[in-house]
Amino acid sequence: MKKFAGISIFLFCLFFPLLSEDIMNNPAYIAQLGYGSSKDTAVNNALAALSKFFQMNISVQAKEQTISNESNFETTFSEEIFVQSGTELFAVHYTKPKYDKKQKQYEVIAYIDREEAWQIYEPKINDCTSQFEQFYSDAISQEDAILKIAGLSKAYQNAKENELYKKLDFAQILEPNQVEKFSRTRNHLSEIEPMLRRIVKQCSISIFCENDFEESVSRAIGNFFSNYGITIGDNSSQYLCYIKIIENLQVLPAGIFYSPSFSLKIEKRDTVLFSGEGQLKRIGAKNPTVAQQRAYTSLSQEILKLLQKEFMSL
Repeated sequence: MKKFAGISIFLFCLFFPLLSEDIMNNPAYIAQLGYGSSKDTAVNNALAALSKFFQMNISVQAKEQTISNESNFETTFSEEIFVQSGTELFAVHYTKPKYDKKQKQYEVIAYIDREEAWQIYEPKINDCTSQFEQFYSDAISQEDAILKIAGLSKAYQNAKENELYKKLDFAQILEPNQVEKFSRTRNHLSEIEPMLRRIVKQCSISIFCENDFEESVSRAIGNFFSNYGITIGDNSSQYLCYIKIIENLQVLPAGIFYSPSFSLKIEKRDTVLFSGEGQLKRIGAKNPTVAQQRAYTSLSQEILKLLQKEFMSL
């Protein structure tokens, strides 16, 4: 595997005896010219131009998706992924370097045969879309709002981890004739965020925390759900969130120490919909108040991490 400007490149063939005129204006190929004072420089520049072509096209498509979104929420998902990731090229071929005496430099064309590359890429994109569609289908089948939110969050996270939007954009550039095949997945991706925003408006939750120092844990969890769009209510709320904290306090010559643990569950009509627990490392300080504040700050952070894994950020 060859690294070039942060882009992973798989070179299956180096040079292939095709004429330049057979490649540059042929829709069966994606091709870019490269020039250089040496053969290697020309090859590298041609490869860089080919990589840039894909990057520019993916960037343009991401922008078009944001503009054409008919909901009230901008979709920046594909742009975010693109910035974080390079473009993976494969099945790259090169023409034989040709020396231009007038320009005093070599000329090389880097190109991809669309049909050949699609045979390699299709199984990869199919695997990613199948995974996402399974998560999406499982989420949609949930009748309970919180479970549907969690399921859609998992679908979103799966798409993000697999860079699905970027892969779909890449597939569209690589083989435009296959675009329609993935339209259903694109639609489902674009539906997740607006759907979540509609669902959360229907939800309310009450938070109960045992042994909560200065209500720091309750406040942190309340802010999480409130920022998410879920109403924080009283005992009559649709959902009840219970947090139990065990401080495991130790008074030692060096100071006051806590090794806190927690358990959390979200219920609806005595049915547990979500639960989790955690154990923190020892935290302490000379000052008892400082030690307790540190322990509960760490507890809040750990509980939020648990919830963030279950519910995507909006």
